[in-house]
Amino acid sequence: MPRRVRPKFPDEWNVPNDPKLWITWTHANSKLKNDEVYWVTTSSSSGRPHAAPVWGIWKGNAFYFETDPTSTKGKNLKENPRIVVHVQDGLDTVIVEGGASRETSPKELKALQGDYLHKYDYKPDWRDETAQVVYRVEPTKAHAWRAPRMHRNLVNFLF
Repeated sequence: MPRRVRPKFPDEWNVPNDPKLWITWTHANSKLKNDEVYWVTTSSSSGRPHAAPVWGIWKGNAFYFETDPTSTKGKNLKENPRIVVHVQDGLDTVIVEGGASRETSPKELKALQGDYLHKYDYKPDWRDETAQVVYRVEPTKAHAWRAPRMHRNLVNFLF
């Protein structure tokens, strides 16, 4: 389980520092596992950002998604593995920062096909690596908050 830390807020915000009010990793993990649409943000080696919605699988504290290797995100990840992934819900959100690498394990890819079938009623075919490849995102940090009391519930998780 990642270590939970609270961001610093200006004193004039009067945000209580009570860990009982902090979002738990159980809640953040559940959001990452159960949401259906995620946004991934990549950047080129020159720093040009790109964001796109994707389907994905969260399991074992890692995020998996597929992309065309010739797409903007595919090209960006080949040049620069840093990535941000976040759930679509901006009122109860989790944002993951980390590094992405190609998932090539036949055993893991087979398991992921079952995960996609169960979650999306879709069975991907990753045999042709010129059409679709799978990336595994290893998080280094996650940010989470819930509105309307966003400031009270903002928390970071460090992996």
